[in-house]
Amino acid sequence: MLQETSYLDWNNSIEILNKAHDADLFVLIIGPKGTGKTTLVRDFAKRKSKKLVSINFSLRTRESHLVGTKTLTEGSVGFDEGILIKSMKEGSMLYLDEINSSEPDVLLRLDEALDDRRQIVLKESAGEVIYANKDWFVVATINPLTHVGTK
Repeated sequence: MLQETSYLDWNNSIEILNKAHDADLFVLIIGPKGTGKTTLVRDFAKRKSKKLVSINFSLRTRESHLVGTKTLTEGSVGFDEGILIKSMKEGSMLYLDEINSSEPDVLLRLDEALDDRRQIVLKESAGEVIYANKDWFVVATINPLTHVGTK
């Protein structure tokens, strides 16, 4: 059985995340692989008693993973919400892991939701506007730009 790891906070990262959270600011964490970025995010969500939803970005991550996609069920068109939309509505903590591994079109959709308006227009769903719940909090991580395979 895998033992749960807690974050060893040697540089006041939890305090910094708390300040950002209290100021209603999103956070970008930069650090090499294996330095505890994911453990930090999980530990912070647990301390805040927030539901944590995450997506690990790669070149295969598409807009539809974030915002959702149209569906056809028994002759009627529907819309299955993606992780970004669900998180915005719920007010959960969204963890965007290795965000710099994603394609530009994916980043553009994220940018729309992450700006100070905290809303996104769903062109996939008749232009519906989704507004983020006031409790929504986002943490993204990247590996340093000098890391092999980083964009």
